[in-house]
Amino acid sequence: MTDEDVAPEQGELAITRTGDRLRLAREAAGLSLADVATRTRITQRHLSAIEKSDFSELPGRTYVTGFARAYARAVDLPEAEVGAAVRRELEEDAYGARPLYEAYEPTDPARLPTARMTWTLVIVALLLASAYGVWRFLSVEPGEALVAAQNRAAEESEAPQSDVVALPANKAGTTPSAVAANAPVVLTGISEVWIGFDDAAGKTENWRTLDPGETYQVPPEYIQQFTLRTSIPQALKVTVGGRDVGAIGPADTLVKGVSLKPADLLARTEGNSAPGAAAPATRALPKG
Repeated sequence: MTDEDVAPEQGELAITRTGDRLRLAREAAGLSLADVATRTRITQRHLSAIEKSDFSELPGRTYVTGFARAYARAVDLPEAEVGAAVRRELEEDAYGARPLYEAYEPTDPARLPTARMTWTLVIVALLLASAYGVWRFLSVEPGEALVAAQNRAAEESEAPQSDVVALPANKAGTTPSAVAANAPVVLTGISEVWIGFDDAAGKTENWRTLDPGETYQVPPEYIQQFTLRTSIPQALKVTVGGRDVGAIGPADTLVKGVSLKPADLLARTEGNSAPGAAAPATRALPKG
């Protein structure tokens, strides 16, 4: 037997794997790997692995056979025969030791976000949530609480007012008219004016803006627990039981610590604070 007689037989034996058969059929049909991928909806990476008979690159044993059969249909080869050949090759390669199921298309680790990016997104989300919470706190006035307090004050104001408090004498030696201890304290905006209510520590717990002509009856619990502050005293009218107490501070000056108790407010009608009571703090506002 000569070398010439052996060569053809070796050439035929060289094509023993199913992947080679599929590749040759594709090339004979004039198709590219991308064309087969379009027809089968299988990624080119997996089709290339089938052509190389490198089944370890494929998701799982069941998918290897299915992919090979789909490839065979795309290049007009008998899919049952190709499927059987692939199963034999899997057994020969001891492929059965691999898990029977994996995800169809494992996620490419390069596409997963890095730990730094993940933490960055988490921090950004927390900052946005915090900013929204601050915005809501600063932009929303204490509407429901104030409305409820006003309703309670309105109900209480309808009750008979029997408790009367005598006001202390002022420096002029005269005593302002007696006033009911629960006389309503009403704030009216002469022009647009901002008002706030400070607790004993000087912290502003509640605030609101009065439009021109808008009135606000101070709830009884506010009278006992808070003091008044405003930055435009001349734009605010304060009345106790319908009686105007006059200016509560110099114009365009931040005034705070103004007692809301009827006796202290009416003591201002003579131009002086009640004896022993601390005068409200003022701070001139910058002009312009």
